[in-house]
Amino acid sequence: AFWFKPTRGHPTTVDAAHWTDNIREFVQCVHRMFPNARMCGISSAVSLAENDHAVFDHIGELFTQLIQLSTSVSYFASSEHLFPARLVHTLGLTSIAYTECASSALFVCLIRANHATLQELHIEATQPNVLAHIVAHPTPISFPYLSVLDAECLDFNPDFVPTYAPTHAPFPRLCSLTLHHPYPFTTRALFAHNKSTLHRVSLHIQSTHDALFYVQSKVVDKHSLPQVTQLDIRVTCNESVWDKYVGRTTVAAFVECAPRVQHLQLNIDCVGLEPSVRGYITHTTMANIRYLKIGHTALSISDVVQVLERVPNVVQLGIDPQTIDPTTHTRIQDTQSLDHLHSLIRTYPHLGKRLNHIVFGLATCADMEGSAHFAIQLAILCRHTTRIRWSTHSSLFVDHCTRLSYASESPYAAYTHRLRTLDWKKNIL
Repeated sequence: AFWFKPTRGHPTTVDAAHWTDNIREFVQCVHRMFPNARMCGISSAVSLAENDHAVFDHIGELFTQLIQLSTSVSYFASSEHLFPARLVHTLGLTSIAYTECASSALFVCLIRANHATLQELHIEATQPNVLAHIVAHPTPISFPYLSVLDAECLDFNPDFVPTYAPTHAPFPRLCSLTLHHPYPFTTRALFAHNKSTLHRVSLHIQSTHDALFYVQSKVVDKHSLPQVTQLDIRVTCNESVWDKYVGRTTVAAFVECAPRVQHLQLNIDCVGLEPSVRGYITHTTMANIRYLKIGHTALSISDVVQVLERVPNVVQLGIDPQTIDPTTHTRIQDTQSLDHLHSLIRTYPHLGKRLNHIVFGLATCADMEGSAHFAIQLAILCRHTTRIRWSTHSSLFVDHCTRLSYASESPYAAYTHRLRTLDWKKNIL
């Protein structure tokens, strides 16, 4: 892969006369140095004036020649003029990643021109309804080999109704889908035509309106994604208007839409939904789950125990920093709290019988000592766990874990042998 970052500059007339030759020599040099490079990227935050024609021409010439050696193109720029119009005729691309703060019309043309070969498409744009403009067109086309689609349009029009609605599957082989907004028209088309092909779905929900759209339109419904094995649901909103029934129904719909899911990730950063998530995952059996990650839902050690009881076949558990509930006094500070741990051990002697890997994703500002107590207690309860991993830039977490595991005055001294058998290593979840 090779990237270049254009900056401001106004070549003189004398310099401009030699630019074409210099660019050609540079591209040949790149090709000799990196004969196997197949990805070309342009990245620039420079906002060029429309009269900088010389700069446009030279950047366009360089990008045009580099892209001829590539099958993948990545584009990020704040100025639409950096993308030369003649590049829309570039064919044979298998991957396109597009991030821009200006017009997306040219890239839509490039995407459609490469419909026969495109395998991955990543779009982040401020222009509304980019997906609809790709699939809803007077001349309908199919992307026969597209398997990965990641779409994030920062500003979309929920009332947009395209003139031309596709009657076929735009992406007949789509396996992985990531949507950052519901895109009312396009979402229906994608889910309706790809129920049997989708294996990985990631939905980012930023408002109650988004969540209710998925549920009320039946896009997300019980068993609506029958082949999905990896499901990632992220809710980030500050609204607290959920009542108990609506919240529980919404959470249930998102989790139960994929009956074969094995990798489940729930990041619910929403005060109104948190009780529903906690209530659902602690009372619903999900025997098919093998990998579970929970984030932004405050859970006590007792809550996590109940979750593990409901996912008896889980082999890896991931816990985000906000998941550790700071109000539940997870630190062993008195006899009563130690008795509670002993009670959990007696009540759940076979907890997490297949769980061998626990990962803590810890923010640098997290309560490291409280998190260490949480990790130690969970490791004691889950007797079959052999590996503890954590991701943090701070050494305090492992320092606390080491002290609690080995110190003779530690409240966990009775479990020193168990804790010493664990494989503790830093890792990224």
